[in-house]
Amino acid sequence: MLTKEHIDYREDDKEIWESELESWVPQRVYDCHMHMLDNSLIAEGTKYRDLYPDTDFETVKAWHNLVMPGRETHFLMLGRPATGTDVYGHNTFMHREMQSDPLSRRNRLTMPSDTPEEIERDVKERGFIGLKVYRFYSVTGDMKDCRIHEFLPHEQMEVASELGLWVTMHLSRAGGGDEENLLDLEEYTAKRYPGIRWILAHCARSFVYWQMEYGIDRLKQMPNIWYDTSAVTDVRPFITLFREEDHRRIFYGTDGIESVSFHGSYTAFGKTHQMVETDKVPYLHFDHSDYRPVICLYEQLLAMKQAAAIAGLTRDQIEDIFWRNAVRELEIDWPEG
Repeated sequence: MLTKEHIDYREDDKEIWESELESWVPQRVYDCHMHMLDNSLIAEGTKYRDLYPDTDFETVKAWHNLVMPGRETHFLMLGRPATGTDVYGHNTFMHREMQSDPLSRRNRLTMPSDTPEEIERDVKERGFIGLKVYRFYSVTGDMKDCRIHEFLPHEQMEVASELGLWVTMHLSRAGGGDEENLLDLEEYTAKRYPGIRWILAHCARSFVYWQMEYGIDRLKQMPNIWYDTSAVTDVRPFITLFREEDHRRIFYGTDGIESVSFHGSYTAFGKTHQMVETDKVPYLHFDHSDYRPVICLYEQLLAMKQAAAIAGLTRDQIEDIFWRNAVRELEIDWPEG
């Protein structure tokens, strides 16, 4: 059940939706970056246990109906990374919860210790179409500077390529513009693992402009690369992505629920960024206006809307990003009309 622990939806949120977003967001939405949570599957005493409330599939749908009323929405659901998680239990939870929606798909939570046999079993027996890997599972113990193969081992890439799986990945190091990441992706996409279809989360982790600016010329030349838009609230990476990349390789995503339900944004500070939750910053008073901060998701949508206008995207291209690209690439039977 959706509660105020999941999202505190306010009048200023509603006003922004109705005045700025309701007429722009398409009637169909395919959210390619969404998570569910069952705290009982996280070990007691670990950092992430009970940090956020339980979120089942019905709660996910209720959240989307609140923040995007009147839209028909389906999902690429991603395993939710958290240290101490029972991976098998979490993937079983995802499989069970999503049986009611034949148009949604799921990527299994995957740690480096998972065997190729376990991955193949979940694909063939439980309908997973890909992997959700994450940098804080790196075998080096360093989630800041680890390379791709240190949280997604080569034996897992081999089976993913053989099975034609999707891999959703939050890049480590400096982000999409990191030289080691670019060299690795050039090798993996064009030579070593041609069957993998990569989704680079958060616009290739470009929360600030320079990561996208540095990486885009090489990323757009690589085969089997897609991006999701989740949680990026700076307009500048979107401008570069929308102008330079083939829009058909961009998937809409939110990183819901908890990552975009707070009031505030992921704010750029030079070449870095920080989550700024305005309710927790005591010196913010906003004396110049009666308006107040809105949920992070709306900051993301406002940035996408402005960037789309600057880049000259057509209405059809916007529809593509919000749902048609995912329907085509994930092979979803969701006919128009």
